[in-house]
Amino acid sequence: MALEGSLRDFDLFSLFNMIKTQGKSGTLVLSRGQEFVKIFFDQGDVVGCDSNQVRIEDRVGAMLVRLGRLSGDELLTLIQLQRQTLKRMGTLLLESGKVTPQDLQDALFNQAMSIIYRTFRWVEGDYRFDSILPLEMDRENFPPIPVDTVLMEAARVMDEWPEVQRRLPEHSTVLVKSEKARAMHLDMERDLSGVFEGGETFGGQASGLNHEQETVLTYFSEPQTIAGVLQITRYDELDTCKRIAELMDVGLLEVAVEATPVPPPAWGSAPAARTARHEPAKPLSWFWAIVAVLLAAPLLTYVPKTRQSFNQGLASLQRADLRTVTDPATRDRKDWALRLAFPEDGGKELAMRLGIPMESAQNPVPDFLKRPDPITP
Repeated sequence: MALEGSLRDFDLFSLFNMIKTQGKSGTLVLSRGQEFVKIFFDQGDVVGCDSNQVRIEDRVGAMLVRLGRLSGDELLTLIQLQRQTLKRMGTLLLESGKVTPQDLQDALFNQAMSIIYRTFRWVEGDYRFDSILPLEMDRENFPPIPVDTVLMEAARVMDEWPEVQRRLPEHSTVLVKSEKARAMHLDMERDLSGVFEGGETFGGQASGLNHEQETVLTYFSEPQTIAGVLQITRYDELDTCKRIAELMDVGLLEVAVEATPVPPPAWGSAPAARTARHEPAKPLSWFWAIVAVLLAAPLLTYVPKTRQSFNQGLASLQRADLRTVTDPATRDRKDWALRLAFPEDGGKELAMRLGIPMESAQNPVPDFLKRPDPITP
């Protein structure tokens, strides 16, 4: 029997605690409007997560593109290969050699926790728990997560989120780097240039930003919305929003003055050859001629019951009692059958009712009832 109800009556903290305490296994479905999230439990531990807004594996692929592990075309190729082979994105990433198993586990963990923590902020919604686990779960790359770990981090998110939300604009707002940020050389760029022999070294003072702030600032190399950054960030949603708010406070990020179009991700725009619009092919010139022949064929091959059809080749398709019998033996059997059925008139009236033509006006088979009995002397 499924457990279901409203989040107004039974909050997620109580629900997760009950699942952990009873060591339940199954699927918890949380829904709010058109959005729903599935959280999978095995003996009280979280073993998977999914959302109908953005699949977790797609978010992992986008994050790997942002980290430079994949190019947009490589991710697009993997997505197409996934549709053909129906393999998991994680399996394809490992087979490609672009990521290590530990990198994939970390990415899946971070993205799953981001989805779960967002549901803890839902004020209303419905829940349903079924004791059913899908068979195709990625157990190898998603190790079980204790519920206590989820609840402790969720409590921190719930405590800090209102202040962060107050400092940020709507997530659909487009943010750009300020003039100050574009003129700044980040410490990570200095470190990277020193790795290569003869690399250019930047002078001047340090940026004064920590590593997380610099990483989030690189997400805005092009105009980007907060929601778009949350899809590719390597950090959880709360920490990413905190870094964005801090960068806006020091004047490194600002709201775009003009309606700047946000460029689509590299994996979302296929090459020109793939995106060329194909007009539907028009029917060939002889197409309608074939259609006319197919429609006329049944009319031309129709054989009426009157046997007056010009198509004599299909005359054999008529019912047996409507065919003209020309075989002598068959004709004799027919005459005998009519005579035995109606000895008085030789079956003439019956033949007329059935539409069976008779060779002569009278049945050639004699009426033996009018002849003397050969047995009686």
